[in-house]
Amino acid sequence: MPRPISHAERRGPSKQLCHYHNYPTTMDEQMISSDTIAADLPSFDIANALRTPHNARLYGEVQNLKKLINELVDYQTAHPLNEQASAESERQVQAEIGKREKYIRAQLSVIKTLYRQSVLRVREEKANTADVKAVNDALILGLHNLKYEEQSLRSEISAAENYDHKYMKLPLISAEQYLEGFPEHRELSEHDLTTVRIEHEHQVRLKLEERRQEKLKQKQKLIAEVKKGKDDLTKLDTMVEKFIEAAEPIKKVLATE
Repeated sequence: MPRPISHAERRGPSKQLCHYHNYPTTMDEQMISSDTIAADLPSFDIANALRTPHNARLYGEVQNLKKLINELVDYQTAHPLNEQASAESERQVQAEIGKREKYIRAQLSVIKTLYRQSVLRVREEKANTADVKAVNDALILGLHNLKYEEQSLRSEISAAENYDHKYMKLPLISAEQYLEGFPEHRELSEHDLTTVRIEHEHQVRLKLEERRQEKLKQKQKLIAEVKKGKDDLTKLDTMVEKFIEAAEPIKKVLATE
């Protein structure tokens, strides 16, 4: 037969257990931002704010503990200590209280186990979050690097497009005129077409240079011939003058006769 429990002992455990009405909040509850909590706390639903199954289960077990404690308090309130009550009735009340307290202690053990599991899960989730954050930071850094490279490439492309190329100043024939002479090049790209046009201009200029050199040689030859003819004429003039001077006496003799 269990030892009779005094009124103080009957009230003591229940008061000691009543603090579990405010059992430490779960990790999800701790991580809930104050901005998400409504100003009207009675209308705030914690159960819907929990996002992980293990914390939701822990919250449910805490609610069961609160229910058991409230039932114990209600039972003790409904069965106050009565000195006039029979010993058998008192033993039944004490046995019921002891049974309810065992349920509460068992529930506390369950909650402690779940709480430890929840803490470990949260630590694991934090570690996973840190790993994912590191990967995300690396991706963001890579994205920024790609954007920087894109800007650099765009700057280089713009500089290349606006570069003062010498070929643009060449007096090339128009593409239409070139294609009329070389219709087999109609399928070429703009770059390749420009290349063959420049090459065509180069070949044309080489031929013109050859002709210029030939004409220059002809010119020099003609200049030499003209100079020789001029020199011959100068010599002839000198000879004529000398002949006239030599014939002057003869002219005078003929004039006197």
